[in-house]
Amino acid sequence: MSMKATSVAPAVSWLNPRWSWKVWAVVAALLVPTIGFTLWVFAQASEQTKIDPAIYALAQANGKGDVTAITGTGHTVYHSTRPLPDAKAPQADGMITLVWFTNATCGECEKELFVHKAMADYRKSVVFVEKAIDRDTSAERLGVKQVPTFVWLDAEGNAMGSFGAVANEAQFREELAKMTDTDAALSGN
Repeated sequence: MSMKATSVAPAVSWLNPRWSWKVWAVVAALLVPTIGFTLWVFAQASEQTKIDPAIYALAQANGKGDVTAITGTGHTVYHSTRPLPDAKAPQADGMITLVWFTNATCGECEKELFVHKAMADYRKSVVFVEKAIDRDTSAERLGVKQVPTFVWLDAEGNAMGSFGAVANEAQFREELAKMTDTDAALSGN
């Protein structure tokens, strides 16, 4: 009686699918960037800005209406839910409006949060609102393409001028003085 030798192939499983080194190279080439991107997303998402209750209250008072706070990776937007004035619904008290267009990823905007405090001095003559550019269609209507951008509106919602980022509160007050004739603009009170 002769016995034949038979070879038994190892069982195929997910741990050992018997792929060639080329297949493993392709798998690695796909997994490495995917894992890297996932880690980057988690790192970015963990760095959310915080809501400041004092600035939230200032934003409501300056804008004479409700505000929604939107945190992000670069800036907390104190987005005014109040519609901007227009010809059909003008500002009832005849006041001008200063709109600050921002977004939640604008790191420069976070450095300019002093604008809410400065605008508290102008509440008798200017309505000040912050708008998230990605949550309000008025940015498109007013031709705003970048953030931060400040736009002056008359009582009927017509654009009267605009300016971009400001380095500090003194520069911001200089921009305010160009459109207002209040003592607060000059004294900083």
